[in-house]
Amino acid sequence: MTTGTSSGPGKRVRITSPRRDARRRGERRTARAEFEAQTAFGAVYLAELVTAQRRLALAVLSGVLTTIAGIPLLLIMAPPMREVTVWWIPLPWLVVGVALYPVVLLAAYVHRRQSERIESDLAEFLAQQP
Repeated sequence: MTTGTSSGPGKRVRITSPRRDARRRGERRTARAEFEAQTAFGAVYLAELVTAQRRLALAVLSGVLTTIAGIPLLLIMAPPMREVTVWWIPLPWLVVGVALYPVVLLAAYVHRRQSERIESDLAEFLAQQP
């Protein structure tokens, strides 16, 4: 039994949590949120990205080094190539001084394109995840 002269219900009070931005139990973070928040899952995604780019860099580097190392081997194995001249310039000088630069530029172009593809694949993967 209540005492008092109250004729109706009391004033309503709204109760809120001090942790308003805390996640609810049923909520799942998206892969993009995990990546951006640098959580353990985000670290896994980042490690995969770094691994893929490292593998690409090693592949491009091995191709360039094979080409650069192959030129002296070719000149050693084929001595008549050392005697060839083009417009009074020895062929080895032309190969090392001129023909090598397009190979390096092509390697840089391939590396840039593939690196961007790897990053866009990761971004697409993160966008598709719920």
